[in-house]
Amino acid sequence: MYHNFNSKKYNCQLCKYKLYIDIDFLINKCYTLSEYKINMLIEKGKIMQHYYSESPKIKSNKGNIIYTILDKNIELITDNGVFSKSKVDFGTDLMLRVFLKNNKRDKFEFLDIGCGYGVVSVVVKTFFKYAKLTLSDVNERALDLSKENLIKNNILEFEIIKSDIFDNFGNEKTFDIILSNPPIRTGKETIFKIYEESYKRLNKNGEFWCVIQTKHGAKSTYKKLEDIFGKCETIEIDGGYRVFRTIKS
Repeated sequence: MYHNFNSKKYNCQLCKYKLYIDIDFLINKCYTLSEYKINMLIEKGKIMQHYYSESPKIKSNKGNIIYTILDKNIELITDNGVFSKSKVDFGTDLMLRVFLKNNKRDKFEFLDIGCGYGVVSVVVKTFFKYAKLTLSDVNERALDLSKENLIKNNILEFEIIKSDIFDNFGNEKTFDIILSNPPIRTGKETIFKIYEESYKRLNKNGEFWCVIQTKHGAKSTYKKLEDIFGKCETIEIDGGYRVFRTIKS
């Protein structure tokens, strides 16, 4: 099977592999598949759309999950087209548990960057009622879900920003704590930009936390954070993941 991109032939392997593909590009440039057919392939798992797409093309199919952390059962709404829709992923769960154990602050400006459906912010506000929440993501469906989940869990004060990293943040916006489970599939350049820009957005003594799978670049992340902040702490290693904390001096 072949698709014709700009009159050049490329071997199509959709029927063999699950591929991460820019769906908008595929719809606009592929003369073989209709948008309907592409959506069918997404739903059947032949094509896996990026969870960091701005406007997911896959049909919405909302569901509910219960996430238990410490003594709290938190109900969350999830959907197709967002990261880890069926359950809170191991890395995020690990980062949250380690953060709850180690955070000594009570009142702080908090950024949930790449917020997905908002689990990090819901948990942080549940345990630290004086935290002031800001959530950001490029995925519009994720941002809508975040808002729903915050309200569902009786969290009514928050700010949501649609942004690719910090592109849509005002210059004055700074934070005491930033948590990130970075989108590894966007590539090292994007990940490192998150680290660099987060440093600039932290207040003095502000903390940047992230979780990285060891096999997906934890060592290079450690080195990069050390270069940016001067020091990087490995707070936890578990299940092939590492949780890092850095502090802006």
